[in-house]
Amino acid sequence: MQSLLLLTVSLSLQLSVLAQKPQPCKAPPYLEGKLLVVFPEGKTLVFEQFYYDAVEQRIRVITSGKEGTHNVFVDILMLFRERFYYEISYHNKSCTKVPFSTAFSPIEIPTDAQHKAQFVIGSLSAPAQGLLVNNWEGSIAEIKANYSMSFTEFGCIPVTTLYSIEKTGHILSSFFDIVIGIENPDVFIPPSFCTSAKLVERKPGEVADFFTALM
Repeated sequence: MQSLLLLTVSLSLQLSVLAQKPQPCKAPPYLEGKLLVVFPEGKTLVFEQFYYDAVEQRIRVITSGKEGTHNVFVDILMLFRERFYYEISYHNKSCTKVPFSTAFSPIEIPTDAQHKAQFVIGSLSAPAQGLLVNNWEGSIAEIKANYSMSFTEFGCIPVTTLYSIEKTGHILSSFFDIVIGIENPDVFIPPSFCTSAKLVERKPGEVADFFTALM
């Protein structure tokens, strides 16, 4: 009887949360984790390990996967305050330093995003069997894109993002194994062979937020 009562109370609390109107939120300032990214028409499938520091405005992304029949491996350290990023290759101990002017944008639900749905990934039949998630939609004029993104109700952790970008197509990202905090802060320090890297000018791309930085 006691177990049944506790289950009833627990489910009632979860249902009461469902009845509240979700609000845009911002993720914790330090995150690391993995994600799977599928690019247009499934031609590129990559797994990314990312490290995110909103306080010092730094992102590290280590990518491996397939682009058609070709293997892809990219290691990028983005330093927004310094306004450049490193392309790092440990294989041949080389480093390319590239300037960019995009302002840092944190992991968050934009304030102008429209809440579309709240749902449970898994089950509400018993405690700890489901994850309560909010889905949001909106657009980013800078890159001529529409988006749909899902974040957890508790903790504001990204779950999935779907971008539809003009002239590019659909890009789907699924996040998993997210950890709050950075286990090894040294991931934001470029390796010693990068100290002699010179700036290399490239055609600028539009990076509108954290998610497009990972593309």
